[in-house]
Order: sequence, then C-alpha cells, then structure tokens
Amino acid sequence: MKYLIINADDFGTSKVFNKSILDLIKNKKIKSTTVLVNRITENQKDQVEELIRLSNKMNLSVGLHCEFQKGNYDNQIRTQFDKFLEIFKKAPSHLDIHKSSELKESIPVVADFCKQKNLPCRNKGGPTKYFKTTHAPSLHATKEPFNKIENWIKALEDEKYYEILFHPGLYDPNCNSPLNKDREKDIESILKLNSILKKNNVKQVSYLDLARASETIK
Repeated sequence: MKYLIINADDFGTSKVFNKSILDLIKNKKIKSTTVLVNRITENQKDQVEELIRLSNKMNLSVGLHCEFQKGNYDNQIRTQFDKFLEIFKKAPSHLDIHKSSELKESIPVVADFCKQKNLPCRNKGGPTKYFKTTHAPSLHATKEPFNKIENWIKALEDEKYYEILFHPGLYDPNCNSPLNKDREKDIESILKLNSILKKNNVKQVSYLDLARASETIK
C-alpha cells in the first residue's frame, strides 16, 4: 500500500475557493487543506466554523499556509501560528509556505519551527532531518496535465507517504490570485485522481496519519 495526502492550498483566500474546498472535503475527495490565516475575513466566519466542525469529526488535517513578507520570518511565523490557535482553538496539523519558490530562505526557518512544535512540514526542498513529509518532494499539481499526475502516482513506492497539492476553486472575479483561472481544472484533476487511487493501491490519508506514522517509525 502507498499513502497519499491530497492537500488543497489557500483556504481563506476567497469565499468562492473556500466553498470548493469544503465541498471536496465533505465528498471525501481530499483529507487535507491549508489556511492563509491573514486572508480570513469576517464574511468567511461561517465557512471557518464549518471547517472546524469537519476537522472535529473527520480524519482531516488543517494546516497553516505561512504567508511571508521578505525578512524576519521567525516573527511572522509565530504571529501566524498564534492567530491559527486563536481561530481554530488548536494547533495546525502541519505547516507549509505560500509561494515558497519565491521565498526559499524562509524554508529552514519554517523547518526549525516545525521541529520545535513537533509538526509535519511540507517537504519542498528534499529530505532533511526536520521534515516529516517522508518521501520525495511534494508534487505541485496545479497546471500539470493529468497524464503527468497519473504517471507520478504509478511511480509511488509501497509503504511510503507522499503529498500532492492543488489549488481548487471556481473562478472568482473578485480575487486577484494568479491561479484564479486554473482552479476549476484542479477540481477536475482531484476527481480524476480519486478515481485511479484504488487500482494503483494508493490509500488517501491526512497529515494526522503521517504524524502518527512518523512517531511509530521513531
């Protein structure tokens, strides 16, 4: 058996995107999402409460999607972590970095913070002693053709944990996200991906499962 986390990034960016993520969770197509806490607005309150309810009754990982301005990453991550605690009344299941390719120098800061908090961290830069995403860098699947995703799935190895990340959502004319027009395609890819997991002996899991497995391995 191979183990796969399907993560939906950017909860909090838009009510339209939030709805798509919540629908995928409720339909059991994903078991993981990450939240941009600084983007959450008062009109998202009902959606945040729904995400909290779902996380309390499902095997759902809700992580912190760290969003940085260049420099002083340590202070920024602590501020966002505390804000996550205030909103969700519990620690995030994992951490990752919004636009990490543009802020590579933030990666070791986030890794050290995850080590302090004993939290899984998305493996962006290859295995290190700090990261708990245990095998191979995550696949950033947004904009990727589905045949590449399917070939990646076929190459997964037994008894290892992997992550694939998407940015699902319907088009939101009020949002300036550069991925706005690609999000509907991500929903289609997630649905297609779910349809091929069983035949490839892949079990969908969450970061909660990864954390438990990492503790067992220790």
